[in-house]
Amino acid sequence: MMSYAKEAMVNLTPEPESRQPENPHREYLKQRNLEGISKVMSGEITAGQLADQITDRELELEARADHDGLTGLLNFQGFSDTLTANLNIIQQHNISAYLVFLDIDQLKEFNDTKGKLSGNLLIRTYADVIRTKTDSLTHLTSLVGRFGGDEFVICVIGAGKDDLRLLTEDIKISIPQAVKKAFNDPSLEKTISMGVTQVRPDDNADILLDRADQQLMRAKERRNHIVIE
Repeated sequence: MMSYAKEAMVNLTPEPESRQPENPHREYLKQRNLEGISKVMSGEITAGQLADQITDRELELEARADHDGLTGLLNFQGFSDTLTANLNIIQQHNISAYLVFLDIDQLKEFNDTKGKLSGNLLIRTYADVIRTKTDSLTHLTSLVGRFGGDEFVICVIGAGKDDLRLLTEDIKISIPQAVKKAFNDPSLEKTISMGVTQVRPDDNADILLDRADQQLMRAKERRNHIVIE
């Protein structure tokens, strides 16, 4: 009997908790969640309000994963995923759509001369112009992204070739003015090159992006130029 009781006592002894490696950010998040739970228990907030706060934080993290931190535009992965989803609709319903690849002319030379912080301001200035001009096409649906470095991309859904000519020319004309204003330097001359292609029935995202990139390469040979396939 004694032997059995002793064995049972040994088996019932709780095992020591395994310690997680120290992670200050994990501890911070844990404490923040515990504070939320404490507020629910004290009646300061409701469980629904706590759930809303956690959901908002998760959505913010998801948005950061799909968006470029410098400009707020879709990043490569976010744009590619959204483009793929929209291509299915475009092709099923035979909707006219165009893809535009845009490139900041001589960004490296600008960074070498002005510095990285000025380069970041230049990128944000280009992004603001591209976003504003694309958003002004209120009768069309559009996606705007930054692929890192000096490259941006636009997909305009429901557009004809005339719409694309107007959009790209508007961006081309507006960039130099916006840059001069952002840097308060009337002598600063900056330009943009663009390559444009139309969505085809058998395109996937990779094929479409590659074809637009080929047009961009042609445009960059002359700089400050637009090549529409």
